[in-house]
Amino acid sequence: MITLKSPQIDRFDKTATIWRWLKNPGDAVAEGEILFEAETEDALVEVTAGHSGTLNRILAPTHSTFSGMAPVAQIDPAGSGPEIPAPNPQQLHPPGPTGPVVPILMPQAGQSMEEGTIVKWHVAPGARIKKGQIIFDIETDKAVVEIEATDEGRLARIVVAEGGTIGVKKPVAYLAESDTDVEAQLANMGASSSGESESARQAKEIEAPARAASVSEDWADGRRRISPAAKRIARERGIDLLSLGSGSGPGGRILSFDLPQAGSQRPGAGPSRRKLSKMRKAIAATLQASKQTIPHFYVRMTLDAGPTFAFYKDQKTRFACGINDVITAACARCIAEFPQFRSRIDQEEIVEVAGVNIGIAVSVEEGLVVPVLVRAEKMSLSEIAGQTRRVVENARKGRLEGVGRAVFTITNLGMFGVEEFAAIINPPECAILAVGAARESVLVKDGVIRAGRVMTLTLSCDHRIIDGHLAAQFLSRLKELLEAPAQLADSPSRC
Repeated sequence: MITLKSPQIDRFDKTATIWRWLKNPGDAVAEGEILFEAETEDALVEVTAGHSGTLNRILAPTHSTFSGMAPVAQIDPAGSGPEIPAPNPQQLHPPGPTGPVVPILMPQAGQSMEEGTIVKWHVAPGARIKKGQIIFDIETDKAVVEIEATDEGRLARIVVAEGGTIGVKKPVAYLAESDTDVEAQLANMGASSSGESESARQAKEIEAPARAASVSEDWADGRRRISPAAKRIARERGIDLLSLGSGSGPGGRILSFDLPQAGSQRPGAGPSRRKLSKMRKAIAATLQASKQTIPHFYVRMTLDAGPTFAFYKDQKTRFACGINDVITAACARCIAEFPQFRSRIDQEEIVEVAGVNIGIAVSVEEGLVVPVLVRAEKMSLSEIAGQTRRVVENARKGRLEGVGRAVFTITNLGMFGVEEFAAIINPPECAILAVGAARESVLVKDGVIRAGRVMTLTLSCDHRIIDGHLAAQFLSRLKELLEAPAQLADSPSRC
């Protein structure tokens, strides 16, 4: 038994990533026959067999990265007799420490997300990672999201490289103290899939046409710079990729949010048609499901906005803030006091979330995204203002924070002069607050008429968790805080 090496890759004197295997263990191979495709920094290359024989074992599965002349497979030479059974993976390497192999999965960042694309890895194989550490970025239906580690340990192997797309809850990497343990795990997985190799199984999970298009276009100018979603939208809009400059993604990578809108239709040219973008499809699916499965009801209340407006102007002289920041601080206080408003339905159970994580609805070119303020009840007003400004700016650049962690969302159309509106709940949350404009009006109190400002708040609630009486109590408490906002001055609200 001999080892197949990769002379075509060695020519480039660089590392390469296995893109796909064209042969499976047990297949006969002829000298010069293409065995696999590999991606380097410069090109997609085809690696051929240097001699005839039988492919016995694949050592570098799909999406693994290797260097120059590193072994990638084992071939039995032609005429060597009966096929030799694949050896135990533990026997292919010197003995080493054994331990658990923990997969790192592609997260489902949003209910409508079916697959994600790795934009960037922040750690390399062999590095030790900690819980909460940002380890890679993914591009979802709506934005680029930073993914934190949920486990700690040694990153043994990356199986989905940058630019690779895979379904949610599928492995993108593995944690293990020993590389041998990972290889044994992958071998066992391959053996349990009806005799199919792990590399072949993973190749089927990722659509080959999408991969081929991604490779050819990503490397059109010699460097990876365009995300798969951006390429697809550019094709739909007829945008010349070569005319685009640097994007807002890592290393100037062009994201879907960097693309210009399609040109307007000429008068008299008839109706135009264009496919829904991935973001519009996600919004449509999520909100349609929300209206179909969540029993909405709505409670409105108009409050005296004069105190809120005066408080906001006073605070603005101390630090940058807006009326929406004051409303967010008041909501954080109320949600902390009413645990039903930080709860969600999980099958036949109501799950109460400990932290007050508030989503802020943000309009972007393709639609709407909702970055999240995590543990807003622990923040002072100035912290809420600063963090909101940061997550909103990042969202408009295509980077979402706290995806899927919100318990409540605030959406504000007041800056457009909208007096009142009702919003659709963003599942799995149980409520959303729609904020209208702080507008001039006539106020009457104790028979006395005066000029002032009013604001209408509309609360949309999930009737499975929240009843009308509780919704009225929540809005009354919110009104109380906003009409006497001094208590929201720069000091944290605590549960």
